[in-house]
Amino acid sequence: MSRRDAGRLLGAAAAGSLFAGATSTAASASTAGKADLVLRNGDVLTMDPKHPRASAVAVRAGRIVYVGDDAGVRAFAGSRTDVVDLRGRSLLPGINDTHLHAAVYRLNLPPYALDCGPAAVKSVADIVAAVAAEAGRTPAGEWIRGAGWNPGRLAEGREPTRDDLDAVSPDHPVFLQDSGYHVSAVNSRALALAGITDVGPGDPRKPGVDYDQNGRPTGILRYGGQALVQLLLPSRPGKQLRDAVQDVVARLHAQGITSFTDPGLGPGGEGLGGGTQGTATLDAYADLARAGGLHARVSALFLPCSQSGGSAAAVDAALRAFTPPAGVDPRRLAVRGVKLFSDSGGELLVAGDTHEERVAELTEMIRVAHAAGYQVGVHCYRWVPTVVDAIVAAGRRHPRAGARHVVMHGPFVPVSLLPTMAEHGIGLGPQAQSWANVVHRAAQGPEGDAFLPWRSVVDAGVPLTGSSDTPVNDPDWRAGVRALMTRRGACGEVHGPEQRLNLDQALAAYTTAGAWQDAAESWKGSVTVGKVADLCVLGGNLRTTPAEEITSVPVETTVFDGRIVHSS
Repeated sequence: MSRRDAGRLLGAAAAGSLFAGATSTAASASTAGKADLVLRNGDVLTMDPKHPRASAVAVRAGRIVYVGDDAGVRAFAGSRTDVVDLRGRSLLPGINDTHLHAAVYRLNLPPYALDCGPAAVKSVADIVAAVAAEAGRTPAGEWIRGAGWNPGRLAEGREPTRDDLDAVSPDHPVFLQDSGYHVSAVNSRALALAGITDVGPGDPRKPGVDYDQNGRPTGILRYGGQALVQLLLPSRPGKQLRDAVQDVVARLHAQGITSFTDPGLGPGGEGLGGGTQGTATLDAYADLARAGGLHARVSALFLPCSQSGGSAAAVDAALRAFTPPAGVDPRRLAVRGVKLFSDSGGELLVAGDTHEERVAELTEMIRVAHAAGYQVGVHCYRWVPTVVDAIVAAGRRHPRAGARHVVMHGPFVPVSLLPTMAEHGIGLGPQAQSWANVVHRAAQGPEGDAFLPWRSVVDAGVPLTGSSDTPVNDPDWRAGVRALMTRRGACGEVHGPEQRLNLDQALAAYTTAGAWQDAAESWKGSVTVGKVADLCVLGGNLRTTPAEEITSVPVETTVFDGRIVHSS
């Protein structure tokens, strides 16, 4: 997009009060004054059901002051107004990614950690070579960290073991997380530091630790077992955390993303994400927000207890001890939710010796968080009915409007459960681009067709919130939109074509549904007069682009709070 000064400040921050009464499509030119920015001759997908299409938008002082046709916007163009001809290209609300781990993303990439993703390594041998090279330039005794490996994408088709890593790093503890951040590979030095030793027949085994048939740890740690080593990792300095967040925000601007939820920061995250999901990361967000250095709208979910073995007592104690960040603009940083772990596809991960005890514990954990006034986001794969039952029970025991609890991930949500979720205002937060790939490999035939029934979710009135789960996936919402519209797996097959969404439904997941999750639909999420001027301008027209080709449409310009923060 051509402009006189891409770095010019187009508007001050929006006023602190909600824009009450801003319901009309266009403000009067005589009373509104001239705009800082006018975008005309475009295809504006407003995501506002009252006025779904427009061709022009005007922005002043960080807010949208006009949405309508080209003729009407002329009154807002003055001698100091920056007027941009969109030439038929699409303009959207700023994108909202409702599940994105910012610090985890940046601090598990070079220079802070080895890149073990599929673009960097193709085999276990490649991982070993990368560790060997890092060991050669790292003082003995210091940690080697890395992330991103996926056994399904490695030539050997297996996980790296302690023996693989020991061969090249006997003097450095090594910690390498997989692409989903639920499994880690460590070497013998790391196992020794964590006190993980061989076990004999009948001896108790540490949960989350893989052992071979002789009782020897293999070097693979799963779920909560990773904390045994992660808690030993050196803490990240505050400046490093702040720099990481700012770096990620700039990367997100290049994708048109202006809002995101960082789902899980707090005492329960000290042993997660390579040590980047603890309280210090939440403090880094708050420091940036107070200093005017947080150029995104961030919703954080407080994480009271760890991935495995959580209890209601731990949730209650952590919430009682927690003080939300003070002195921050809630439109830049808000902690209105709590994250809890239910399961990751197997048995429930919470405390309890039997399944029944674990169900009761999870139910009480959800009740405690709900009763404390928080939104609850539950990491859940197979036990969606159990989670929904617990949310409904909590709501009946402690009635309150607008709780907006969310089942995060939830690929196995039963269609029969959707009316209950809609009735109780429970959202579903999947990662469409993940499941487009998983479906093809893991679920064929009728099971694959029923996997994540997106169209049924939307038709039932359940809020479907779009997200990437970065760093599990790249933060490219267009890949999510394509997956929602095509249901095509990585190998080319379409599963459940009747569950495909249209363009407006898919875009809603990344705009208005995100605003719903943030309880912010009154002031963001659509291109509507009075709302904040968070906008995404594309380099083509989405409505004339085939669904399969949406990822090829570039993000050209991103506007945040009336200010251009990205221009290609």
